[in-house]
Amino acid sequence: MPSWLPARAPTGRPASTRSLRPRGEDMANRLLDAGRRAFWARGYEGTRVDDVVALAGASHGTFYLYFRNKEDLLHRLAIACAGDLRALAGRLEALDRPPPPDDLAEWIDAFVASYHRNGPVVRVWLERRDLDPLMQDLANDVLGRLAAALGRLVDPGVAAALDPGLARLGLLAMVERLTAYLETSRGQLDRAAVVATLGRLVQGLTVPPGSGGNAPRPRPAPPRPPVSGEGPGSGRR
Repeated sequence: MPSWLPARAPTGRPASTRSLRPRGEDMANRLLDAGRRAFWARGYEGTRVDDVVALAGASHGTFYLYFRNKEDLLHRLAIACAGDLRALAGRLEALDRPPPPDDLAEWIDAFVASYHRNGPVVRVWLERRDLDPLMQDLANDVLGRLAAALGRLVDPGVAAALDPGLARLGLLAMVERLTAYLETSRGQLDRAAVVATLGRLVQGLTVPPGSGGNAPRPRPAPPRPPVSGEGPGSGRR
């Protein structure tokens, strides 16, 4: 089970310490985007600098103007991803208890959007957490804060019957894994349905047991079309 220890403040810098002009910033962003795509397709170990520069339409020399190596590229991506997730954690911490269903659904939708951008980084992040000190620090800091914010929403009556650490970890795992399945489903899962399902699952833990809370009511099923020979005027009794 993760320790969720507070992290040291991570630092990152490009291979060149000079400030980037707009054209240079555009190239750096192209390389970062190419890194995301390469890590998603090949994983960290399977990705080479060759793959990144090919996707970015750049040369090796250009790559090394901005990054020292593949690990430096990953660190830059991870630090940016951590910033997005910290902002999400702050929004989650600001929700009322219990959260209004629409506010919770809006937060989950924002998480899904962030994961669409950062999923390749999160995947490598989790794979390398025990191998890379920066990955460990970021995981403990950001994922720990997200887990704690989700755990804070759980109703005290529900929480009393659960292990607090496992409850926080379980909520985070549920939200992250179902979002990951959405990203890899190639259209087989519907984003709106995933957001609604996660919202109702989390909402169910934020209200006292048996209360029903303020969770949205399920829509009634559409009427069944009459079978041939049934219905008004059919003569069937």
